[in-house]
Amino acid sequence: MNRSQINRKEMYEAVLQFFNDHPTQWSSIPKVGEFINEFTQLNVAIDQAQEAQQSAQVFVGKNKTQLKKGIATKADILNDALEAFALVEGDSKLKSRMAASYTDLYETVNARFVPRIMEIVTEAENHQEVLTTEYGVSPQQMESLKQDVDQFLALSGQPRAYRIASVQATQDLEQLFAEASELLSNKLDKVMSLFKRRDANFYNGYLAARVVVDN
Repeated sequence: MNRSQINRKEMYEAVLQFFNDHPTQWSSIPKVGEFINEFTQLNVAIDQAQEAQQSAQVFVGKNKTQLKKGIATKADILNDALEAFALVEGDSKLKSRMAASYTDLYETVNARFVPRIMEIVTEAENHQEVLTTEYGVSPQQMESLKQDVDQFLALSGQPRAYRIASVQATQDLEQLFAEASELLSNKLDKVMSLFKRRDANFYNGYLAARVVVDN
């Protein structure tokens, strides 16, 4: 999120706080409530896109050996979940392929290490729904492992196996900010004009909250 977006986000939060502080003034007009709900949902979506953008950044600060240990640990957790799933389902082939221990994974030579880890990630993604709902694996665990693999490949001077999601998150943020600005200008600003004469203090308070402060 850039500085301009941060400033606008602070304005969005000020607007929502203003409405939260003055429910009696607008609650009798359903259309105002409808637009406030839309704006609240957009604000939440912006928060989520910002988190995705931040989590998708790759920081090459770890020692390669430490990174390999971390990857082996994360992959072993997925491996164990997949092995348990295979046992329950009676899938002997999958069980055999997912039977490696942390030591097995970590001691794999570097040339074979990433392909072996990627095989685990692929199986985890293929069974993501059941692993998430029944075996305690979160999508964030898989994403974290993929980012570490990217970093390991970068440290090895190789192309990344996975495209970092920050570009997509940036595009999502830009779209969400555009939608929020349009909603304010074309919907909320217009319905709030109803209060110009019926409640001038409330209307002026809204206009004050709508000001973007450049930090």
